[in-house]
Amino acid sequence: MQDRSFDVGPIRPPSEANSLLLQITRGCTWNKCKFCVVYRGGAFRILQPEHIKQNIDNMVYFRDLLASCIDSNGNMDKANLYGTLEKMNQDELSCFYMVYNWLANGGKSVFLQDGNSIALKPEKLANVLFYLREKFPQIERITTYGRAETLARYSVDQLKLLRESGLDRIHTGFESGSDNVLNLINKGLTQQQQIEGGRKVKEAGIELSIYFMPGIGGREFSAENAEQTAYVVNQVNPDFVRLRTFVLKVESEMYDMYRKGEFEPCTDIEKLGEIRQLIAGIEHPEVTIVSDHIVNLVGSVGGKIGTHKQEMLKKIDDVLNLSEKEQRLYQLVRRYGYIEELSQISSVPASRIEHFKSKVEQYSDANVWENHLDEILRQYV
Repeated sequence: MQDRSFDVGPIRPPSEANSLLLQITRGCTWNKCKFCVVYRGGAFRILQPEHIKQNIDNMVYFRDLLASCIDSNGNMDKANLYGTLEKMNQDELSCFYMVYNWLANGGKSVFLQDGNSIALKPEKLANVLFYLREKFPQIERITTYGRAETLARYSVDQLKLLRESGLDRIHTGFESGSDNVLNLINKGLTQQQQIEGGRKVKEAGIELSIYFMPGIGGREFSAENAEQTAYVVNQVNPDFVRLRTFVLKVESEMYDMYRKGEFEPCTDIEKLGEIRQLIAGIEHPEVTIVSDHIVNLVGSVGGKIGTHKQEMLKKIDDVLNLSEKEQRLYQLVRRYGYIEELSQISSVPASRIEHFKSKVEQYSDANVWENHLDEILRQYV
């Protein structure tokens, strides 16, 4: 019996939670960033178009299976469906439920995996995208990860081909616009490549979503990290700047640097200060700030620079202007997922507030405090 499972990679952006995941490559072309451990231990591989199309055909199989189990009144023939599911292996079941959930959420978006899907030559990728849209004509958005150095190598015409074949948005992890920080974390690209690649994507008519990591440069480059990233944003004018506050992972090379005294982490509050500096420094009114991850201290910071800049800065200042004890109380309530911003703290039950106040007293030492926050955050990444 033919196996109907399809390849699925390890990660996708939070904004693609309801997207169908189509793997184009495995791993990351670079895989040497000192902060990242997602793809370690595996070699990068580009999947052949024929293999990718077979994966698409298997997705079609699950879609058609679901359609065949719906009667003329729109009701699901569960007995027929369950009988088919019982014959599937575990991988097939996982793939079936991905397609099921995707369709249940509208079936409108697809995300291409893994870390640098555009490493597949544009002409070949375009062929795959045409095939995907032919098989699923209801798709409204296709997005992918793409490294800046790869984007900088491609011509605008090659990127336009991807746009014409259906690629709508590229997510790219700039992390920082500072060459000093990029060297520190061994990102494998330069500020100039970020600018060149980003401008080409925009000229090709593809939406560009870049990622900024507050705190990734440590205390030494904290101000520079925000300042130079704002400079890159102003040069490129991306559609989105997504905030991903840096969390020091124990299994990463940067943690080894920290243990050796080669990296001094920023505090949680200092990272928030970097976000403020970045937002204040962005000039393009149409750039949209997105805070869609629990690691960001003020989760509700978001909106267009031209419309919501002062509102975003105020939400940050509301926290920065608190006393140290008040800041720490807010940090705990936020880090445990109770609230998005300071104005919501009054909605937290009094018993929980008292519990968190006791923790603030318990972790009074500054180093112990930051270590405790890091332990919480590591659960989310």
